[in-house]
Amino acid sequence: MQNSSSALLLNRRQLSDRRWQPTSLVSALRLYGRRQRCRRAGEGANTYVDCLAPRISGLTLFILMSSILDAYLTILHLQRGGGEANPFMALVLTYGYTPFLAIKMVTTGVGAWLLAVHQQFVLAWKALHALAGVYALLLIYHLMLMWRHTL
Repeated sequence: MQNSSSALLLNRRQLSDRRWQPTSLVSALRLYGRRQRCRRAGEGANTYVDCLAPRISGLTLFILMSSILDAYLTILHLQRGGGEANPFMALVLTYGYTPFLAIKMVTTGVGAWLLAVHQQFVLAWKALHALAGVYALLLIYHLMLMWRHTL
């Protein structure tokens, strides 16, 4: 019995260590994982981790919720006689509200998710924060339009 457990331990030590390789993009795209940040010296920028940091998850959720609210407020604005400022989305609106909502949610969702997966990359981190800021300003603009319309 002792002999078989020693052999098993010896075999495990001969296996290559998975930690010697950095996390790949494919691994980072999974919906589960434990690494939220880099742990070793020299890591930290331009590397992937398995799991989103809580702040990045919050920003991504804010962007997705803001996108849903923006779509709803845009439809209300259109019903009151307004127009869509984005030329691509104005073209999609000619096909109806359902394609508009579907394309808006898919593009925003995929874009925010890809930026979130690249959370350790400086450009993606800045872009995610900028996108959250743009959506905040857009929602303020929608609220101003609604307030102006009620007067």
